[in-house]
Amino acid sequence: MKDQELNLAIGQRLRSVRAARGFTQSELAAHIGVAFQQIQKYENGTNRLSVAVMLRLCDFMKVDAGWFINGIETEASAGVEDEAAYLAREIERITDLKIRRDLTMLIHSLAATDVAN
Repeated sequence: MKDQELNLAIGQRLRSVRAARGFTQSELAAHIGVAFQQIQKYENGTNRLSVAVMLRLCDFMKVDAGWFINGIETEASAGVEDEAAYLAREIERITDLKIRRDLTMLIHSLAATDVAN
Protein backbone atom coordinates (compact mmCIF):
# COMPACT_ATOMS: atom_id res chain seq x y z
CA MET A 1 0.00 0.00 0.00
CA LYS A 2 1.31 3.41 -0.97
CA ASP A 3 1.87 6.19 1.54
CA GLN A 4 -0.39 8.48 -0.49
CA GLU A 5 -3.29 6.01 -0.16
CA LEU A 6 -2.79 5.87 3.61
CA ASN A 7 -2.55 9.65 3.90
CA LEU A 8 -5.77 10.01 1.92
CA ALA A 9 -7.64 7.42 4.02
CA ILE A 10 -6.55 9.13 7.26
CA GLY A 11 -7.46 12.52 5.77
CA GLN A 12 -10.92 11.22 4.89
CA ARG A 13 -11.38 10.08 8.47
CA LEU A 14 -10.30 13.51 9.69
CA ARG A 15 -12.81 15.20 7.39
CA SER A 16 -15.55 12.80 8.46
CA VAL A 17 -15.05 13.30 12.21
CA ARG A 18 -14.59 17.06 11.78
CA ALA A 19 -17.88 17.33 9.93
CA ALA A 20 -19.65 15.03 12.39
CA ARG A 21 -18.47 17.17 15.28
CA GLY A 22 -19.46 20.38 13.49
CA PHE A 23 -16.00 21.95 13.37
CA THR A 24 -14.68 24.06 10.52
CA GLN A 25 -11.21 23.64 9.08
CA SER A 26 -10.38 27.05 10.52
CA GLU A 27 -11.37 25.96 14.04
CA LEU A 28 -9.15 22.88 13.87
CA ALA A 29 -6.32 24.90 12.41
CA ALA A 30 -6.54 27.51 15.17
CA HIS A 31 -6.48 24.78 17.80
CA ILE A 32 -3.21 23.29 16.54
CA GLY A 33 -1.66 26.57 15.39
CA VAL A 34 -1.63 26.16 11.61
CA ALA A 35 -3.39 27.79 8.67
CA PHE A 36 -6.68 26.26 7.58
CA GLN A 37 -5.00 25.31 4.29
CA GLN A 38 -2.91 22.83 6.28
CA ILE A 39 -6.10 21.10 7.45
CA GLN A 40 -7.20 20.98 3.80
CA LYS A 41 -3.91 19.30 2.91
CA TYR A 42 -4.36 16.74 5.69
CA GLU A 43 -7.90 16.01 4.56
CA ASN A 44 -7.05 15.56 0.89
CA GLY A 45 -3.99 13.45 1.67
CA THR A 46 -1.44 15.90 0.30
CA ASN A 47 0.31 16.17 3.67
CA ARG A 48 0.84 13.42 6.21
CA LEU A 49 -0.86 13.86 9.56
CA SER A 50 1.76 13.31 12.25
CA VAL A 51 0.93 11.33 15.37
CA ALA A 52 1.48 14.40 17.55
CA VAL A 53 -0.95 16.51 15.52
CA MET A 54 -3.42 13.62 15.33
CA LEU A 55 -3.42 13.31 19.12
CA ARG A 56 -4.04 17.04 19.57
CA LEU A 57 -6.90 16.92 17.08
CA CYS A 58 -8.37 13.84 18.77
CA ASP A 59 -8.27 15.57 22.13
CA PHE A 60 -9.96 18.66 20.71
CA MET A 61 -12.67 16.71 18.85
CA LYS A 62 -13.14 14.15 21.65
CA VAL A 63 -12.44 11.10 19.48
CA ASP A 64 -10.26 8.10 20.23
CA ALA A 65 -6.96 8.12 18.32
CA GLY A 66 -7.51 4.49 17.42
CA TRP A 67 -10.43 5.56 15.25
CA PHE A 68 -7.97 7.14 12.81
CA ILE A 69 -5.93 3.99 12.30
CA ASN A 70 -8.03 0.89 13.10
CA GLY A 71 -8.69 -0.88 9.81
CA ILE A 72 -7.09 1.91 7.82
CA GLU A 73 -5.19 -0.39 5.46
CA THR A 74 -8.42 -2.06 4.37
CA GLU A 75 -10.09 1.27 3.75
CA ALA A 76 -7.08 2.72 1.99
CA SER A 77 -6.99 -0.30 -0.30
CA ALA A 78 -10.67 0.09 -1.08
CA GLY A 79 -10.35 3.87 -1.37
CA VAL A 80 -13.57 4.49 0.57
CA GLU A 81 -14.62 5.84 3.94
CA ASP A 82 -17.54 4.12 5.62
CA GLU A 83 -19.26 7.11 7.17
CA ALA A 84 -22.44 5.17 7.91
CA ALA A 85 -20.52 2.67 10.05
CA TYR A 86 -18.78 5.51 11.87
CA LEU A 87 -22.09 7.24 12.49
CA ALA A 88 -23.62 4.02 13.81
CA ARG A 89 -20.70 3.53 16.22
CA GLU A 90 -21.01 7.09 17.48
CA ILE A 91 -24.77 6.76 17.99
CA GLU A 92 -24.21 3.55 19.96
CA ARG A 93 -22.01 5.51 22.35
CA ILE A 94 -24.98 7.69 23.37
CA THR A 95 -26.31 6.16 26.57
CA ASP A 96 -29.51 8.22 26.87
CA LEU A 97 -32.16 6.23 25.00
CA LYS A 98 -34.38 9.27 24.41
CA ILE A 99 -31.52 11.20 22.81
CA ARG A 100 -30.73 8.20 20.59
CA ARG A 101 -34.37 7.94 19.48
CA ASP A 102 -34.59 11.69 18.83
CA LEU A 103 -31.38 11.55 16.82
CA THR A 104 -32.68 8.63 14.80
CA MET A 105 -35.87 10.56 14.02
CA LEU A 106 -33.84 13.61 13.03
CA ILE A 107 -31.70 11.55 10.65
CA HIS A 108 -34.80 9.94 9.19
CA SER A 109 -36.41 13.34 8.70
CA LEU A 110 -33.29 14.82 7.07
CA ALA A 111 -32.95 11.84 4.74
CA ALA A 112 -36.61 12.12 3.73
CA THR A 113 -36.19 15.85 3.04
CA ASP A 114 -33.05 15.21 0.97
CA VAL A 115 -34.81 12.57 -1.15
CA ALA A 116 -37.74 14.92 -1.74
CA ASN A 117 -35.45 17.64 -3.09
